Amino acid sequence: MHIKLTTAHILMAAALLTACTTTSTVKNPTSQSSSTPAAKPSTPMATNGNNYAERAEVKAFVDELNGKYNYSKTELLGAFANAERMDTVLRQLEKDKPDPNFKKNWKVYRSRYIEPIRIKAGVAFWQKNAKTLTKASKEYGVPEYILAGIIGVETIYGKYMGDSNVFDVLTTIAFDYPRRSAEYKNYLEEYIILTRENKMPLRSVKGSYAGAIGIPQFMPDSWRDYGVDFDGDGKVDLRNSAADAIGSVARFLKEKGGWQRGLDVVYNVKFTDKPDIAAALKLPIEPSQTLTQLKKYGITSPDVFPVDVKLSLIDLPNGDNPAQYVLGSKNFYAITRYNKSYMYAMSVYELGAAVKKAYDATP
Repeated sequence: MHIKLTTAHILMAAALLTACTTTSTVKNPTSQSSSTPAAKPSTPMATNGNNYAERAEVKAFVDELNGKYNYSKTELLGAFANAERMDTVLRQLEKDKPDPNFKKNWKVYRSRYIEPIRIKAGVAFWQKNAKTLTKASKEYGVPEYILAGIIGVETIYGKYMGDSNVFDVLTTIAFDYPRRSAEYKNYLEEYIILTRENKMPLRSVKGSYAGAIGIPQFMPDSWRDYGVDFDGDGKVDLRNSAADAIGSVARFLKEKGGWQRGLDVVYNVKFTDKPDIAAALKLPIEPSQTLTQLKKYGITSPDVFPVDVKLSLIDLPNGDNPAQYVLGSKNFYAITRYNKSYMYAMSVYELGAAVKKAYDATP
């Protein structure tokens, strides 16, 4: 297999959904021309004698795309003939499956992201893109530090965007990993449309072992649904344009996550003598309780905020040591639409806050 496990891959291995994803149905392409770039048929490069173009389910998939969008069967089959089965990706997916014996450790997880090198890179990114961050914050209501936090956690500000062939990754998972086949056939369809809309050869795009692309690590459907031409050059380019990445992350958090302007992300929590933490943790992930309603679980807060703010109890396990807890608002939930992990969302928040503190202290 030909994937190099860079720092970005290793940091994302704890959860495959590090990438920003959606589950919406495939949008119709902006253009249905069949004469867009695609890999030309040549000597197949598949591993283990595998040739996707010869497989019945791939031919059926191509027929479906041809019927829906009038895409050339010859061009698509030519691309699939050259697609390489990514065996290392399949092995990584198996490693990423939940392990009931694994003890999550927030302190260890946090140390990967809130550290001097990433904070320094974040300050440099903020300095270089200050006007764009401010523009996005004003337009979508998402604070600059949250945008910096997400991009920093995802790719260290564009430094590690992945070096796997995205078409090959999506093809491999769609047709050789049954557990997520349906999901990845949707991503593959979105990706094919995306490359045609942006005149990118199918096998020219690099990304993560999960198929995420660019500075913000968007999956193909998220690129198409939330990508913004924020630098005004006439195209959405999440691989090379920091401005487009910033605007797109802000739009995602606003439209997909439901970000609320001016609302804090987390609040401190205080427990009574006999809190029912287990029951509180069974409440829906989306905040549904006011602080008044949470009192029946023995939960309160020393912080001051509007009485109608909906909250959820967030647990951050520390292995064999006591867990840490915070109260998450609707905006904490918005970050979990990017990645479902509470630890991910808290890392975004804390990295962003650390970068902001260092940025504000810079002369």
